[in-house]
Amino acid sequence: MAAPKTLKVLYTLHPGVETLDFAGPLEILSHAKFPGSSTRVFVPTITAVKPTVTSNQKCSFNRDIPLSEAYANLAEYDVLVIPGGGITEPGGVLEKKLEPIGLSKAFADLPKRQDGSVRTILSVCTGSLILGEAGVLDGLSATTHFLYYKQFEELCSAKGKTQVLKERFVANKVDEGKGLRIVTAGGVSCGLDASLWLIKELVGQESAEKAAEMVQYAWRQGVAL
Repeated sequence: MAAPKTLKVLYTLHPGVETLDFAGPLEILSHAKFPGSSTRVFVPTITAVKPTVTSNQKCSFNRDIPLSEAYANLAEYDVLVIPGGGITEPGGVLEKKLEPIGLSKAFADLPKRQDGSVRTILSVCTGSLILGEAGVLDGLSATTHFLYYKQFEELCSAKGKTQVLKERFVANKVDEGKGLRIVTAGGVSCGLDASLWLIKELVGQESAEKAAEMVQYAWRQGVAL
């Protein structure tokens, strides 16, 4: 029997990122195992504009690869994770139109894979505003941190038509034309819920439950369309 295929996850970091927005999905996905196996499902890679990124909580994270390498090998990744934090600040990502806006759009615009496998974008908290600015939420439903619902609605309305839902996370159906699924989560802990849902969707309920048990987290549900 062939070994199960591990999935490559690209995490994007920017100055002022919320630590748990990033570390939460990283932790949860690291505990996902293939059924009946000790093999991890996800292999993480961290990218950023600068070699070191300082979070909103003054934690320092080192990137694995520069943005140029991420762009060059973007088609190899199965999941793109976009955490929030620092995005709406003066001089921040939205105001200056900084990365990872371009990277998010490039990932969303990748052609459908010939083998039919699906790519996923997962945003946490205000990371969804990056997707809105990138114009990839047109025709979809999405959510964000509750303090930013109004700003998110205004941003998305300028880019197309997006239904903003007040949910812990919103998982859209797979776009069959692109082979792409977009999942947006609310603030901080909602990223844990969305990450567990993604494990369930890709590997199964048992793997998701075991990951939740490992981190002793009470998994809460969002909306899967």
